[in-house]
Amino acid sequence: MTKSGEEYNYQQVRSLLKFMRSIRCKTLHPRDFIKKYQLTQAQLAELLGVSIQLVKTWFAKEDPRQPEQRYLDRLSEIDALLEIKKVIDEKIPPHLQALFNLDKKSID
Repeated sequence: MTKSGEEYNYQQVRSLLKFMRSIRCKTLHPRDFIKKYQLTQAQLAELLGVSIQLVKTWFAKEDPRQPEQRYLDRLSEIDALLEIKKVIDEKIPPHLQALFNLDKKSID
């Protein structure tokens, strides 16, 4: 039982933990990443800390360059973090969000 008297569903928490363990760092090409998160090439360059010219080479119509593995790894890490954040925002029970100050209403 929680402090506020609310009870949470252990099955729901267990399935959430199983989902979080199942998130794997999958390789996302920058093209797929900007489509998934609706970014521009300039925003992607800023996110990765690279020049817009480098990003444009990955999107060239003729002879596009393959991004270095370190950039693919970084995009995979960012994608995994954003997926975890989405789960937190959608599935963590409100009383648990409040424990970790993830629920903005609990701060006010």
